[in-house]
Amino acid sequence: MAAPQPVEIEGVPGAMSIPADTEDDRILAAEYILGLLDDETSRALEARMNVEPALRDSVAVWADDFAVMTDGIPEELPPPGVFVSISEVLFGTERAPSLLQRLGIVRMFVGAVAAAGLAFVVISSGLLGPANQPEFVARVEAQDSSLRFRAAYDADTGSLHLVRLAGQAAPGRSLEFWLIAGSNAPVSVMVWPTGADDERIVLPAPIAAGLPGGTLAISDEPEGGSPTGAPTGDVLAVGQVSPA
Repeated sequence: MAAPQPVEIEGVPGAMSIPADTEDDRILAAEYILGLLDDETSRALEARMNVEPALRDSVAVWADDFAVMTDGIPEELPPPGVFVSISEVLFGTERAPSLLQRLGIVRMFVGAVAAAGLAFVVISSGLLGPANQPEFVARVEAQDSSLRFRAAYDADTGSLHLVRLAGQAAPGRSLEFWLIAGSNAPVSVMVWPTGADDERIVLPAPIAAGLPGGTLAISDEPEGGSPTGAPTGDVLAVGQVSPA
């Protein structure tokens, strides 16, 4: 029996049609479904499928067979670099540098990580000394702990950091901080803003000078603070200032 004769496909120069019942065509159809054909061969095969129902059927059969083979395998999206790696192995294509690599950001990132690690070692080992560590601290609280504040003073910046831990002013009233240095009269430090949790203020030099060994106190005052420049209400909380 004579072998099937190839026929040129109209409109596709160089593309030859071989009857789909040949072994070569069945292999070609399988390779098409698996994506193993180059672009030129794939286009030629697609052109043949437009005019050869038997070839279309062969491709459809392979598609169904391969689909059944993978029914029991859960779908999983492969990492982006898998296709590139496969192309390198099969076709010897070179991996194009990523945008990060082209911009040098990878090297910058590695350098930043190294610098951060070095900074951590230097700081944790104390080579640079403490950075803005408070020199004096105090816990200003009521006897029943219903009102509690934490205070920290940084002599380098002259900043007093106050943090509210519990309690607040009564409705229509204000909390006012006072510094009592030795036997001196109380000096107003600040009126606590309603609803605030965290405040920093720079102390004037005369007040800052009396802070070491002094006492911080909180009094209950009319809204906006004492009208006389001295405590007028109950003292709600006190705390001794001590070295940190």
